[in-house]
Amino acid sequence: MFYTRGPESPGWEGVDMVDTRQFPFAEKVPSTEINDNINDHVEDIKSLAPDFIYSLGWQQIFRDELLGLCPVIGIHESLLPEGAGAVPIANAMLHDRPVTGITLFWVDGGMDTGDIIAQLKSKIDPRTATATELYTEHMKLEADILRMMVPHINSKTAPAIPQDMSRRTTYGKIDWQVWPDDKVRRTRVYPYA
Repeated sequence: MFYTRGPESPGWEGVDMVDTRQFPFAEKVPSTEINDNINDHVEDIKSLAPDFIYSLGWQQIFRDELLGLCPVIGIHESLLPEGAGAVPIANAMLHDRPVTGITLFWVDGGMDTGDIIAQLKSKIDPRTATATELYTEHMKLEADILRMMVPHINSKTAPAIPQDMSRRTTYGKIDWQVWPDDKVRRTRVYPYA
């Protein structure tokens, strides 16, 4: 099953709707749009008897009942433990992060706190890139890391590296009014238009 979040789903940041063409498998499986909380669909998900759940940019905390169905793997567009929380690509740009990237991790019920499976660094500098450029690169990195790590996840040989929480930084929702115009112009383009 391919679950996507609708515009009424809690946690929606005003990010453009997911382009399902980015996920070739989406046309081969049933699809359901969620306009509430994913945790309200535990029974539906349970009936599918999943081996794994992949949470790709979901923006909702999974509760214990959902996490108890099977292992959940998440992707976050930062190099955790730095940059946990909301809208990581835009926040990395606004907060002048010198480097960013993506993290594949085991979801544990906290906000981006689970053990790390793997990370890939971005080559583009968030201090000079546009959100569109950085987002495009991150989507390629996500495809790359999934190709590399899904076989290890399936064979139960994927790492589980604890995060160094002394290095943790978190982002909140963005108030665009408090940022300088030049940063907003670079950042508030696709997917944050």
